[in-house]
Amino acid sequence: MFPHSNLALKKIFVNGFYRTHAGMLVFVFVMLISYCLFINTLGTVMPDQIDFWQFFFTISLVSNPLIMAFYLVASAMYAYKSLKYVFNQLVLPQQEFLYYSFTSSSKKYQFIAWCAVLNNMFIPVWCYTLYATVIGLVFGYYLISVGILIFQLLLILGSAYLCLKKSNHLIEASKPGWLIRVSRKWNKPVFLLYTFQVFNRSKLAYVLTKTLSWILISGVFMLFSDLEDNFRLLMLITSCIVVAHVVLIYQEKVFNDRYLSFLPNFPFSKAKVFFGFALNYLVLLLPEMCWIFTRFGLFTSLKLMLFAFSAILLFRSLLLLDRIGVKGFLIRIFTLFFLFYLFIMFGLGLMLVPLNMISAWVVFRANYLNDHYICI
Repeated sequence: MFPHSNLALKKIFVNGFYRTHAGMLVFVFVMLISYCLFINTLGTVMPDQIDFWQFFFTISLVSNPLIMAFYLVASAMYAYKSLKYVFNQLVLPQQEFLYYSFTSSSKKYQFIAWCAVLNNMFIPVWCYTLYATVIGLVFGYYLISVGILIFQLLLILGSAYLCLKKSNHLIEASKPGWLIRVSRKWNKPVFLLYTFQVFNRSKLAYVLTKTLSWILISGVFMLFSDLEDNFRLLMLITSCIVVAHVVLIYQEKVFNDRYLSFLPNFPFSKAKVFFGFALNYLVLLLPEMCWIFTRFGLFTSLKLMLFAFSAILLFRSLLLLDRIGVKGFLIRIFTLFFLFYLFIMFGLGLMLVPLNMISAWVVFRANYLNDHYICI
């Protein structure tokens, strides 16, 4: 039973993990190899010092406590990613046989098997850790080198223990999120259902969108630090905020096609449907709206928000075009962003508000009852 179980676990978890994260692992591996072996130094370096400077990052890892701490944190994040993959696989219906086959063996055997699985998943980390340890021992940094090895071993043992606990517990039925529990008795407008979906199931996408929005705002302000009160710059920042939310705009259309396909049968006018879904973005853009209204004047803030919502309505209407896919949608988005930039730079930014609204309404009115859903 021992070799057959190990083979099954390796096929399910190890092979699947590498297939899922192959791109990330190849990128990190190539980046580290390129940095450590092929980096060129600036200035004049003596021939006997070239090897030292080429291995500078690795030497810093085993000699500098701060760099070592960053590496240990990165290793812990890798362990978390590995555990998350294992846990996600364990709850899949096709892996339920593990709960009455693999778990019938002793806990000691299960723990050893999970250690083998985690050790195979840690091969990329082990390769660089052993490489850094050898470099550290050569240069006399014995304590930190041994400490890194012990930490990686403890990560594997701890992860294996968590996998053991997880695999020996019954699968719990999915519980509704805190938002659903709190709002269970609320009357939910149909046009705000996507907002509940975001805060219940798509919190990561929302956080990443807000992070990207903050990075774009900070980046533009850093590039044009002497033009903070320039209206053109503010409109450019607003257009960046809107573009940062294209993922949520696209996911809203997918959500509506999947769960609200019956909406055209309701006695709602096209105008109500057209403006009704803007309520989602009124809530989702609340952090940016608060920042704009507290940072700038009321009149300026209203103009910026009108521009933002007109652009969002236009972006959303583009998704109604016949058989538009992700690639086509992104091409149209960045084409419009370039046109926005030209209008703003020539001082015609406010003209975009009526142009966006008219264009969005024309596209929406012509394609609202289009039976072809977006291509995913």
